[in-house]
Amino acid sequence: MIRGAMTTQKTEGFANEYLYVLPPEILNHFKFSRVIRQLYMTDLGFYPSARAHYVHREHGAKAWILIFCTHGRGEVRSATKTWPVTRGSIVLLPPDRLHTYYASAEAPWDIFWVHFTGALVADYLPQEARQGDGFVHVQLTAEADISLLMSQFGQMIRSLSTGFSFEGVFYASQVLAMTLAYIALQTESARGDHFTSNDYITQTIQYIYAHLSEPITAAQLTAQVGVSESYLNRIFRQTVGTSINRFVTDIRTQQASHYLQDTALSVQQIAQRVGYADQYYFSRVFKKRFGVAPRTYRQQRHFPRPDPLTEGGRT
Repeated sequence: MIRGAMTTQKTEGFANEYLYVLPPEILNHFKFSRVIRQLYMTDLGFYPSARAHYVHREHGAKAWILIFCTHGRGEVRSATKTWPVTRGSIVLLPPDRLHTYYASAEAPWDIFWVHFTGALVADYLPQEARQGDGFVHVQLTAEADISLLMSQFGQMIRSLSTGFSFEGVFYASQVLAMTLAYIALQTESARGDHFTSNDYITQTIQYIYAHLSEPITAAQLTAQVGVSESYLNRIFRQTVGTSINRFVTDIRTQQASHYLQDTALSVQQIAQRVGYADQYYFSRVFKKRFGVAPRTYRQQRHFPRPDPLTEGGRT
């Protein structure tokens, strides 16, 4: 599955390694699945204590490569940059780009790695990979985060360990999607205080959800994110597709609909929980959103639970 000149200094495997190469014939057989076609792996493995592990690809690989280090040290190089790799390091390598990676001689790394591609692979990549040269380095520090990623790689390996069944390949592709989404989230978090419009939107939405039972004003939101009201309104509409006021109303009435269906709270209590001091005003807003008053909405969606002592309720 590797294209172009490749140099390696390891001629035999590593003790206790896992290595799975999915043949093209297997992958082509499973591409009837629209889900698998979107994102799938071609190679997957784990190399523990990979002494003398060295790979150089002059023209890169066909697919994207993800390397995740759990122990030891090493380095990854592009044509212009070098990244140190230690426990918790994640590195994404784009296809068709020169790269080199190797384990430290003194403390050889343990790495999980996967080659992946697909019709919608770009949608699963971090923004940094799509906008830059494709290379991405993320350093995890929290043990919980490292353990989560190790668990996800373990699930992918186990799903292929009994053979390349459709169910195993399908499951592995879904875990891979979750892993890439997690990495994208980590790269966004790692950007710290370098705010973009998306960061302002995220802060605004977080504030709205945290204060849904309280009055929310434009002044509060702009003070929270530190931009002007006109700018925040403009980027919010451009990004979310609606105004801030409409978004707040939609979230409040949507939450109220769940309270009406799933709890025995009164309409007045629900109104207060979603930020309306006036029950009657809440009812008017709710009816405008759902077409019926709150009490009617509850009646229409109320289904009595079966009595376990009746014939229909026995299990």
